[in-house]
Amino acid sequence: MRISTNMIYSSGTNGILNNQAAQLKTYNQITSGRRVVTPEDDPVAASQVLINTQAQEVNKRYMENQGQAKDSLKLVETQLNSAVNVLQEVLDKTIQAGNTTLNDANRAAIAEELQVRLDEMVALSNSQDGNGHYLFSGYQSTVRPFSITANTGPYNNANPYVTFAGDQGTRELQVDASRQMEITESGVDIFMRVRDRNGNVSDQSVFDTMKNLIDTLKTPVANNPAAAAALPGAISSALDDLYAAKDNAVSVRSTVGAKLGELDSLASASSDIDIQYSSIISDLRDLDYASALSDLSKQQVQLQASQKAFMSVSSLSLFSML
Repeated sequence: MRISTNMIYSSGTNGILNNQAAQLKTYNQITSGRRVVTPEDDPVAASQVLINTQAQEVNKRYMENQGQAKDSLKLVETQLNSAVNVLQEVLDKTIQAGNTTLNDANRAAIAEELQVRLDEMVALSNSQDGNGHYLFSGYQSTVRPFSITANTGPYNNANPYVTFAGDQGTRELQVDASRQMEITESGVDIFMRVRDRNGNVSDQSVFDTMKNLIDTLKTPVANNPAAAAALPGAISSALDDLYAAKDNAVSVRSTVGAKLGELDSLASASSDIDIQYSSIISDLRDLDYASALSDLSKQQVQLQASQKAFMSVSSLSLFSML
């Protein structure tokens, strides 16, 4: 093969440029901290990084939903706990009202206290979250669910003291690939359609029960034998309904607590998965600095050698042999 001067210069120049390109690539890797800076650096690893990054982002969305679900359910749990406390206070006052030594004035005073608790219960049933959405209105989160009517007693489902304007839906969030979780509870099941300990649905809401009891306690029994005879039975019936309402609220609160426990488990698992994805991506993409610095040192030596070799070869001439 005939070697020309142009071939020598071209070969030497290409060698220097290739060594400089390799050195520049290593510089970029060290600067970015990544072995795979562009897909051409390692197409297989780059594709696996993309797949795992997308999966990690989906997992992060689940983690965000888990946090939102937890915040919502904690608020529901807090309001249910308040409702249980109100019902316990009402029960205590109702038992006190059954004391036969009390007179009409005493019972009327208790009725006034119960009216305050009833108003508190209505306010709890209309609780809102930080975004102004009602917790117990079903899918219609912007609709105020419970409203006091202008009806007169006695109250029942056909003639309610409080009406419900929402629906029976429960809002859900996707908290895992295979789990949609309800983040609200039905206001109908908690306040309007109270079930007793045998699972039977009462014909009146917790609001009706409380309002009927209040009206009964306000009714004087002195010089009214019929009212006096009906009072013990009315208090006993109210107690049964109030115990059922409290048990119902406690049951729903327990369900919410179970969901919060499940969310804690899901959050822990999702956090572990996120760490695993980060580790896989790091193994595929991140740079081994010791190896990169060693490569850079070799490339510097190679570049210097190619430059010196080119200088030596390019200086050769027949005239130098004379």
